[in-house]
Amino acid sequence: MRIEEIMLEMRDGIRLQNFIHFPEGDGPFPTLLVCCTYGHAKVEGYVDFWADNGYVVILQNIRGRNKSEGGPVTRKANPEDGYDTMDWIITQPWSSQRIGTFGRSALAENQIDIAFLAHPSYLAMAPEVLPYGFTSRLGGAFMFCQIPMWMYMAQSGKEFQPYDSVDWMPHLYKLPVTSTLDEIGGPIEKYREVIKNYKLQDMEDSMSPEKIHLLKTPNLMVTGWYDHCGTGPIDFFLQTMQLASEEQKLSTHLVIGPWDHSSGEDASIEYDFGPDSKLDISTIEKEFFEIHLRGSVRSLPRVKIFVMGRNEWRDESEWPLSRAVQTKYYLHSNGDVSGAWVKGNLSTEAPKEEKPDKFTYDPANPVPTLGGANNSPAIALPMKRGPRDQQITLFRKDVLTFYSDVLTDPLEVTGMIKLVLYASSSALDTDFTAKLMDIGLDGNARLLSDGIIRARFRNGINKPESIIPGKIYRYEIDLWSTSNEFQVGHRIGLAISSSNFPRISRNLNTGSDNEQDSDFISANQIIYHDSKYSSHLILPLII
Repeated sequence: MRIEEIMLEMRDGIRLQNFIHFPEGDGPFPTLLVCCTYGHAKVEGYVDFWADNGYVVILQNIRGRNKSEGGPVTRKANPEDGYDTMDWIITQPWSSQRIGTFGRSALAENQIDIAFLAHPSYLAMAPEVLPYGFTSRLGGAFMFCQIPMWMYMAQSGKEFQPYDSVDWMPHLYKLPVTSTLDEIGGPIEKYREVIKNYKLQDMEDSMSPEKIHLLKTPNLMVTGWYDHCGTGPIDFFLQTMQLASEEQKLSTHLVIGPWDHSSGEDASIEYDFGPDSKLDISTIEKEFFEIHLRGSVRSLPRVKIFVMGRNEWRDESEWPLSRAVQTKYYLHSNGDVSGAWVKGNLSTEAPKEEKPDKFTYDPANPVPTLGGANNSPAIALPMKRGPRDQQITLFRKDVLTFYSDVLTDPLEVTGMIKLVLYASSSALDTDFTAKLMDIGLDGNARLLSDGIIRARFRNGINKPESIIPGKIYRYEIDLWSTSNEFQVGHRIGLAISSSNFPRISRNLNTGSDNEQDSDFISANQIIYHDSKYSSHLILPLII
């Protein structure tokens, strides 16, 4: 394989560093372009596969990265740079004038941004784990540790800073939240600005649904049930199905596996989902590119999902599944639930008169994150990633657990999960969190999904309103999506609390600014589940 390094000039005179990898033969060849937010070295491991299959691969460092001019380095590439590079590609003698793109996370976002410009030779994109508006799916809270750790790693200059070079937990516990990087260094002022304006930041970073109709590039999106950006590809798929042209709808595909954001081997180290779970994404992407860049007559399913528990892949024609039956599982207890020591019950039977359950949330002692939809910063933290056993977090007085009866038949839950919660608090503002779990025969509590609602944002992220202490409110907690078959002898598990730290930012319970204040108070929480206030979990059952 021959490699050529060149500097390409963009429309404004800035020159970008490119590494062109040529396959054997004379061509012409289809081209795969990667706009490398994190530098070309992070993507080099994928090049041989594509070159061996007859593709020219161009790794382009974005502005400010390595030898590319411009800057400072940002989270995304300039989409016009991608367009200009495509203009250059189609003039080359080795080019078939058919261009595709691939790449993960920020590199996926780069692909979508370029696609909105509708270059006529941009015929296929494969954005994996697309970041797209996920903060808006966190009920007004936000993924806390991800922000300072990622910014320290990626935005401290041209060179990367390793996550494990810092003992992070003491700094993550510091208040105010805006001071996290003060003793560490890195992009301190930029971090403070992002934290203070995280709601606005999320809306600015989200690709506007109004632009979906501009898409003309076939799209293969890949994500995982434990991807911290997992709602992004799903939401983008849903918006495409609703707003895009019929041609774009037919050429848009979604793959969801039992992975986290990195698809790392250690993400599901506690559980073996079987040999089929180790799906070779490059093989699927190759089929996709062969169709759109070489004219293959193969076809791909609209949706491909991995059903955990059953541990099988299944092709579907839609998402969510219209055949799913939205079923309410009501919370029940005698008002004596105390962590895993005394559990409540989940059942489809509506409650009558029942005593509420109570706990106290202390921001100084939040429930520790253990697994779930976390990205690579979790490698340097005790919290870990992916499907972890939650038992150690359930034996706390500030966690309420509710289990279904033992299942006598397999039960599949596939789709979007929601918890309707009736609760009151002694605070002017607080959080309520929830975790959905698969409880095994030995009590192992495998996390499926989690969610949160910040009380002041119960009516929407743009409608903050304090709560009245002691008043009962209805909250909806978005638990994102999953596909899991609960096996015979297992139980459905639900854990309710008010924190999940450091994955999610803490609420200080004062009703003031959670990001810029240092004062906090404890909050006395009451969870209701009676005939009038019937808290319930909504599960999409595949009957």
